[in-house]
Amino acid sequence: MGLKLFVDDLRTFPEKGFECVRNYDDCLLYYSIFGDFDFVSLDFDLGDGHTGLEILQWLKANGKNPKHINIHSTHIEGRREMQKFALENFPQAAVTMNMTE
Repeated sequence: MGLKLFVDDLRTFPEKGFECVRNYDDCLLYYSIFGDFDFVSLDFDLGDGHTGLEILQWLKANGKNPKHINIHSTHIEGRREMQKFALENFPQAAVTMNMTE
């Protein structure tokens, strides 16, 4: 698998294998630097007024097509909204909800 991105405002970042950012703006910056990510792991509440759902909407609007979208949020409604959006808009992607990614 290619590049992996982990987006979370509070959780400890994975020790290796991921590019890691804390907020929406840095996520978009990393996309401008690296191009695309094959694996994206998202939290819902990013603590900066943005959400992981907004990142998914940006990915869709900008023609980004990760192979795997992981939702690692504990926000029940946000997790549900993100899963629904990902399944409807990224049919080629594996969509998982896993706190350990």
